[in-house]
Amino acid sequence: MSAKLIIPAQDLVEIPSPYPEPRIAYQNAEPRKVNNLTLIDGKTFLSTTLAGDIMPPGAPDAGFFHDDTRFLSRLELQVDGYRTVVLSSSTEQTFASQIELTTGQSTLRDSYEIPENTVHIRREQLLSLDTLYDYLTFENFNFNELEIVIELAYEADFMDVFQVRGAARQELGHYYQPLVNRDSIVFHYCGRDRVSRDTIIHLSPEPERIHGTTARWRLKLPPFRRFQVQTTVVPQVEGKRSRAGRPDFSQHLRSRREAFAQWESLSTHFNSTNRIFEQMVGTSKGDFHALRIPEGKEHVIAAGIPWFATMFGRDSIIAAYQSLPLNPQLAGETLRVLARYQGQEVNDWRDEEPGKILHEFREGEMTRAGEMPFGPYYGSIDATPLWLVLLSETFNWTADEQLVKDMLPHAYRALEWIDRYGDLDGDGFVEYSRRSSRGLVNQGWKDSWDAIMHRDGEVAKPPIALCEVQGYVYEAKYRLASLMRSFGDVRMAEKLKKDAADMAKRFEKAYWMPARGFYALALDRDKRQCQVISSNPGHLLFTRMLPQDRARCITEKFMRPDMFSGWGWRTMSQEERVFNPLSYHRGSVWPHDNSIVAHGMALYEFREPANKLFSALFQAALNFRDYRLPELFCGIERREHDKPVQYPVSCSPQAWASGAVFLFLSSVLGIRPSAHRKELNIVNPTLPEFLDNLSIRNMRIGNSRVGLDFARRGDRTFCNVVEIEGDKLLVNVAFKKR
Repeated sequence: MSAKLIIPAQDLVEIPSPYPEPRIAYQNAEPRKVNNLTLIDGKTFLSTTLAGDIMPPGAPDAGFFHDDTRFLSRLELQVDGYRTVVLSSSTEQTFASQIELTTGQSTLRDSYEIPENTVHIRREQLLSLDTLYDYLTFENFNFNELEIVIELAYEADFMDVFQVRGAARQELGHYYQPLVNRDSIVFHYCGRDRVSRDTIIHLSPEPERIHGTTARWRLKLPPFRRFQVQTTVVPQVEGKRSRAGRPDFSQHLRSRREAFAQWESLSTHFNSTNRIFEQMVGTSKGDFHALRIPEGKEHVIAAGIPWFATMFGRDSIIAAYQSLPLNPQLAGETLRVLARYQGQEVNDWRDEEPGKILHEFREGEMTRAGEMPFGPYYGSIDATPLWLVLLSETFNWTADEQLVKDMLPHAYRALEWIDRYGDLDGDGFVEYSRRSSRGLVNQGWKDSWDAIMHRDGEVAKPPIALCEVQGYVYEAKYRLASLMRSFGDVRMAEKLKKDAADMAKRFEKAYWMPARGFYALALDRDKRQCQVISSNPGHLLFTRMLPQDRARCITEKFMRPDMFSGWGWRTMSQEERVFNPLSYHRGSVWPHDNSIVAHGMALYEFREPANKLFSALFQAALNFRDYRLPELFCGIERREHDKPVQYPVSCSPQAWASGAVFLFLSSVLGIRPSAHRKELNIVNPTLPEFLDNLSIRNMRIGNSRVGLDFARRGDRTFCNVVEIEGDKLLVNVAFKKR
């Protein structure tokens, strides 16, 4: 069957929605399973049980998604009326899975019983060019011929990802009777956005029958013989060109392997004697490859699976910053893509203003129909200054003058947005207050509705000026002062330098809490401090806005038991009345948050706490599938023999969680490039306790490729420059007094 399908109108028969309670999707469904198998191809992803099934039908933790829509909500294999038993399951990077199964129930056949574990089923699933390949091989290890019935059941609810997450809808689009042919099933839906969406399923060999939307094969399998069922599932959106190719499993598997091998050859290689750490790094490297979304000639990093499989401002920027030691090309392309969508006008529905960097961009039915403002949406207070920070740091790694020249007009517009639109009341701080009725109430990285609170539990009222955002603005202006000077705008450079200095003075006075020896989380609309102890001030270390003594105060506070759970730093102190270790933002542990704080500590030369945290998160990763750190986990205190407590709907993989390991490495190793000066500085390198040595190869600094060896001997870590290819590069290894 061709991937491109045109259905004659006379063949369509409209039916009522076959899915119960359509206004709110499956609110009582179980939390997302942390051991789900996940395959990813940019904005297309598959999340299944360990058996490769999408079960139970319509569960929010499972499905085949494409362009913010679930194109398959049920995929269930049964043999003789029973589900199969999983023997093992594994994934190859994030594009293929291999699942070993056997029959789930002993079955009587002509007065004898099929012995257990004599029918082997190999299930191979592959995601390539937006197509799902689901291949099943049945092999009979019994001495007798077996007669078995194989069934594959399908459903497609075409739910928008926001509805899958629980967003209420008053109306749905139009469902149509599935079109069933001898070897295919086609689900058809026309949304409220007047866009048709189809799920095209091809079955080979032709089933004995298709009952409803369940395909059935009745098979007589001789001893030690094999039988294969090959299926493909193609999502199709009206008006969008399908990437689906010819249904050749082997060819597409080979293509995806070759694409990953090319990505790996262009990326930095990390090797050590700790094989588990190498697997953790390999998983993170694979995640970045899988989460890239093609956008014209460039790619931008998707935020994460399953809820954020699209470009984000803040998330994509931070992930790109983290991944600079891995592959700086990602950062350059992310900058270009986000600049392409920079705000053009004042639009209250989208919280848009000229010069503002977007928050996220969705293409699903609810967005296109005007139910949600996310096409694109700009409700992010920090994406714009962080975009400027990324531009500066990318230049440090790449010396790409053309990139900077191309981005400078966007940089001027971003700076203008900070001064003209970011400061809502003229007090010199950048704050947010949503204007969109369906937009985000909180618009920093802690964007849940109850994330920003006072100590007594009162939710802060907007406009809200988050502490870390002021640091981001300081860092953006300080960095851009240097960049503008290098590119000839001395006048602007002087202005930005003065603005940054003024921000630091103003911030100290407004946010410091003398009685608590810490900085306030935020200022509310009345300029009252939100005096909770939180992780947000830790980001100020990354911005280097604070004097050394204040940086030491923050660092010491983070290492106390109320902030350090034993697995990582909590988002809020355990001593706060509003602390909740099971919440999204008021006591949980976020790996990306931890990596940014540790990065800042390393910049201030507080390496010991940064390394302690690195070790704690590495130990946490040992408890997750493929050693992949999730978006977040609960901030429950770690005791002996404990494991991290899972957060029920945590995304995995999540780009900035996968990127944490690379930012940790560059931080504790003191890797500080100045590619435009053809220099690489290694300042006070230290390896964490779980690494005795680490070799780095093919690390790109400008037009150079660098090889470094690090070895820990007692309390000292030594660095040896092994090779430099390409342009000449001066590598300085410095051990400064701390």
